[in-house]
Amino acid sequence: MLESAYPFHFIQKDKGDSSGLLYVLLYRFKSEKSKLVYIVRVEEYMHNVYAVKFYPKNHSASKDKYRIMTNTYEPRRIINTCINIMLSIYRDNPRASFGFVGANGFKEDICCTKRYRVYSRLIATYFSDEHFYHKENIGKSAYMLINRISLSENPRLIAEIESFFVEQFDYFD
Repeated sequence: MLESAYPFHFIQKDKGDSSGLLYVLLYRFKSEKSKLVYIVRVEEYMHNVYAVKFYPKNHSASKDKYRIMTNTYEPRRIINTCINIMLSIYRDNPRASFGFVGANGFKEDICCTKRYRVYSRLIATYFSDEHFYHKENIGKSAYMLINRISLSENPRLIAEIESFFVEQFDYFD
């Protein structure tokens, strides 16, 4: 676990829907600097894929909750907390793969967003090529960490995951 992160708490695990979302895991943590409470939403999909999203709790009702900048100037500690949540999931499921999209700001295109550049740099630092294959879609600001154990068992895994997300989400068309 990364030390420069906030302690987090598991809140609940909900059943997904019929669209391929199996479960939604919710976590929370509080920034010691800004005092903001953050919600981390981890969506579990088929193929042991976990999509990690986070937002300040006070923006929970906003359709733009993933796009709003908090201007607290502590992205590393917040992202490290999300990485620790990912590591806890990986510890419980050694076949877990992960993905995220770096949401675009209000005056920003979806290609290679500011968030994507920060997230991908940190992810590349903390997740080695030994355990994960790093797959980037810069045009959509999307990043996948494909579990190498799962990939060795199913060489078509990347294509299957990509196909699934293209079918499920208009964003990836």
